[in-house]
Amino acid sequence: MRELSVYYCDKCGYYAYYQLPKNAVCHKCKQSMILLSISHQEFTNLDYEARDRFIVTKMIAASPTLANRITAPEKLYHQRKLVGTLTQQIKEQEKEIKSLNETIEWMHAMIWDELRKKQALKEEVRRLKELAAPAQQD
Repeated sequence: MRELSVYYCDKCGYYAYYQLPKNAVCHKCKQSMILLSISHQEFTNLDYEARDRFIVTKMIAASPTLANRITAPEKLYHQRKLVGTLTQQIKEQEKEIKSLNETIEWMHAMIWDELRKKQALKEEVRRLKELAAPAQQD
């Protein structure tokens, strides 16, 4: 007589014991079940929680989309956290940009003031030269 083997449905997680693989069909999903890599005796020695953990691990490994669905809330949380961090960085950069723009405006005003002073000094030098020129001719 053949020994019992443990089969599980990778869609719903239902598991059962069968002797022949042809009998291993999920009664819920009506699809072929997958043979577990553990003996019947080892599986029955596990408690219910360990069995569930073992089967869930197999289901996740068999279905990457299932893993994506399970981890989606965690990824969403990380996305929210990332958005919060980026928003804070944007606020800090906007503050820095404002400070830099104020510095540029101050420098711009100072440069124009210095240019006006320089122009005024040039104009004064020119006038002084004009005043000094007739006196030198005498």
